[in-house]
Amino acid sequence: MDLIPVASSIFTLFILIGVGFVAFRAGYISRNGASGLSSLLVNVTIPCLIIESMQVRLSEGLVHSMELLLVIEILVYAVSFCIAAILPHFLSGSSFETGVVRFMLIFSNLGFMGYPVAYAMYGEESVFYVTLINLPFGLLVFTLGIFLLRPDLAKHPEIKRILTPGLISSFIGLFLLFTGISIPSPFRESVTLLGSITTPLAMIVIGSFLAPLPVLSMISDRRIYIISLFRLLVIPVIVLFIISPFVSDPLLVGIPVLLAAMPVAANTVLLSEEYGVNAELASKGVFISTFLSFITIPVIGYLLPVL
Repeated sequence: MDLIPVASSIFTLFILIGVGFVAFRAGYISRNGASGLSSLLVNVTIPCLIIESMQVRLSEGLVHSMELLLVIEILVYAVSFCIAAILPHFLSGSSFETGVVRFMLIFSNLGFMGYPVAYAMYGEESVFYVTLINLPFGLLVFTLGIFLLRPDLAKHPEIKRILTPGLISSFIGLFLLFTGISIPSPFRESVTLLGSITTPLAMIVIGSFLAPLPVLSMISDRRIYIISLFRLLVIPVIVLFIISPFVSDPLLVGIPVLLAAMPVAANTVLLSEEYGVNAELASKGVFISTFLSFITIPVIGYLLPVL
């Protein structure tokens, strides 16, 4: 496994987080400004990224791969949900913090880190599989993910809070995928450009959320290290041992496991801010888990089958 592209991808994340951190401390981004950028990400750029990721052509081979990957991803999320249901009971925190913890355990950073890390290990063919796995991710984040962060919405559902741009874009993307309709130019280019700013802007926003926190607070929260252990190692290893006896294709084994081993999803911070829960806890989770992934991703890579 070539570790240079992997390390480069992770280090790029830290540079972008650092830009947000410095910009906030220098006064270029205010707290209200960071919240506004977070809302822009959740309601505009991420939906565009979801739609763009589904602009692929269906074929017989693609359908077969989608069916197998769907089964594997159901298993990945089943394992994640089981751990997310149990682990928070052993960690302190309010009910809203419990929702953030569960979100961090279930959803990994597939988008930015998934593509370069998978490419570094499995080559160009991996990009297609990463795109497929991103499809259910986008749908689940904006349905079950929101209910995890705000359980009160499930008890007293408000259509306006549930029918989010992210959910709507997931349905639009699925419709375009299965009908084979391509977005015409110049709308396709506009959607692509808007989606492409998601990763750098999300990292900058995370940095701005971390900036007001004392340094000791960022690194001393014991819960974050426990969550990171399960997010980065325990979940992917369990999935690997379950599927490896039944799936022979190295790509169909390796890529889902590798993506399950990514750090906490940046969406955790953005949605926590959007829905008024603990965005600081989410920011610490993204920061610490991304840092620790320098060590854990090579460990997972060593366990995976190679082409």
